[in-house]
Amino acid sequence: MNGRRGKQSGKPIEIADPFARRLVGKYLSHRKDDIGKLKSALEASDFETIRITGHNLYGSGAAYGLDDISWLGASIEQAADKEDGAQIERLIGELTDFLRKLRVC
Repeated sequence: MNGRRGKQSGKPIEIADPFARRLVGKYLSHRKDDIGKLKSALEASDFETIRITGHNLYGSGAAYGLDDISWLGASIEQAADKEDGAQIERLIGELTDFLRKLRVC
């Protein structure tokens, strides 16, 4: 995808409000579920599920101000449109790494 990625990779997200912190933490937990869904869909060559999941990541990442998730989601959606399994696999790896390094505090 053309455009710039965010600069959040590996950086903590500082949220003062305890409710908002729980909300973002839960959101990120659900994105880990998306990784499993993406991997299963890729194994089955189910590019429509990959496309929809990427699209949802794009929109929800933007809603939470997580530019990297939004960028990765849009890139996954575009790769699914092209049925580019190698690119999708690479992007799933990037999403996995991003979520592993990100901390909510």
